[in-house]
Amino acid sequence: MTYANQMGRSIPSFRHLIEIERLNWSEFKKELSTKNDKEAFNTIFENAKLYTQYLSNANRPVPIEPIMMGALFHNYKTLLNFNNESKLSQDSIEQKVAWLEREKPLAKMLFYKTCERRGGLLYSVHRDDREYLLRMLTDCCHSLDEGVAKMLIDKVSENSISVLFLFSLVLQNQKLINRIRVYR
Repeated sequence: MTYANQMGRSIPSFRHLIEIERLNWSEFKKELSTKNDKEAFNTIFENAKLYTQYLSNANRPVPIEPIMMGALFHNYKTLLNFNNESKLSQDSIEQKVAWLEREKPLAKMLFYKTCERRGGLLYSVHRDDREYLLRMLTDCCHSLDEGVAKMLIDKVSENSISVLFLFSLVLQNQKLINRIRVYR
């Protein structure tokens, strides 16, 4: 009997997809060398569960993608709070996008492609979270070199674009963490 049939559904809920995906990555977790690394691994999936309602609207054929997006989003909001930074107003977001258009047209194109691809998520989150999410995306695009933006846009496979963009978000989060370390 399949997992979905046990639940009396043909398609598992997104919360169940998170657990299935956690199990799919269990070999990766086993290879992590420290208890702290394994706890961090579990936290990634727990943080994604905080946004289950929203992430189910962003569901992709590969469930790890929205799970990573949810975990990254949670980390980004947490890092901004540690840094005493806030979400951006709609006007500020529009100003950042206008700057991208003038200074980094390829990064602006990547921003719009990403917003289009993440439309289900963008329009399902409540307004405050949408402003945080848009700030995360604009900040990431601001930090990208035009060469990196071009490489991301030129990728034929949409999955490659998603994985590379998520990697860019991870880099962005790491920069925020590094800034926090400098100030502490």
